Amino acid sequence: MEAAGVGKRDIYKMYEYKEVWTIGRFINRVKFYTVRELGKNFSRMPLELAWGNTGNDEYKVSMWVPDYISGDLFEMTMNDLKKRQEFIGDVSISLVDKRKRCCAQYLHSGDYNLIDSSKEYLLEEIHAKGFTPKGGTQEIFMNHPHCNPPEKLKVLLRQEIEEGSLGEEPDV
Repeated sequence: MEAAGVGKRDIYKMYEYKEVWTIGRFINRVKFYTVRELGKNFSRMPLELAWGNTGNDEYKVSMWVPDYISGDLFEMTMNDLKKRQEFIGDVSISLVDKRKRCCAQYLHSGDYNLIDSSKEYLLEEIHAKGFTPKGGTQEIFMNHPHCNPPEKLKVLLRQEIEEGSLGEEPDV
């Protein structure tokens, strides 16, 4: 599931962005239906953000949902949310199947203000192993910025890489 929006890059305010907030509300509400109608419950997955380039306030937010969240269940949940929250009608959230891709990951632990050095390290390692990064780096928030002191923040950095001529998967 994903949505796109615009907002200043501030991890402490990202939950104020209507797209991020709506995805969180969607997960809470769809779990009501999956438990009641399918007898299935699932854990809320980490929030994934891909920010625009420097100086660009666009972002893409996504969250994994299980395969049994059908298009019909998605629509039913969104209609329910629209009745409960008027502004949700302005939010464009979609249920998407993401293609398999080759990625490198690195866990940033600590203050978010230092995340650029972790991104640089990830990119250096990708190049050192003979691979080429593709697109921007995605941030996956393994814990909530508001609930943890900066030194305990954990953000998984995911970088898609082009499948290179090495013919092997990276071990970054």
